[in-house]
Amino acid sequence: MLAAALLASTLTAGCSEPAPAAIVYDSDACDHCRMTIAAPAFAAQLVTRTGKRYRFDDLACLAAFASSGRVAAQDIHSIWLNDHAHPEARVNVEDAVILVSERIKAPMNGHMAAFASRDDAAALRVAVGGTIGRWADIGKRAGS
Repeated sequence: MLAAALLASTLTAGCSEPAPAAIVYDSDACDHCRMTIAAPAFAAQLVTRTGKRYRFDDLACLAAFASSGRVAAQDIHSIWLNDHAHPEARVNVEDAVILVSERIKAPMNGHMAAFASRDDAAALRVAVGGTIGRWADIGKRAGS
């Protein structure tokens, strides 16, 4: 019975969609700059169709990595950004609201923060100024 249950759980896990994994803060290294990922509010992940996960310490590192061609665009399954207001939560890049401000102190001076909520982004914007947008526009500019 135990063997059957283990086999079933293994098969089920093998059939699931690729998804982000936990980042071990103060241990995992950024796959772009190699700096240790220490600030959960700025972390991000890129997940390939085969399930390989790339971790980043700053949205600027993610943008540079994505535009480098190291992973072909058609091989990207999803991109996940930690919600700056709630760093334990991830938001899909397609749903994220991005605040760009020179006053945002990101780990690699990317000056960007991601949010699940436009209201949370607007609240920080009151304190630091800047521009609110979507990754489709901002991420391309940051990676070039």
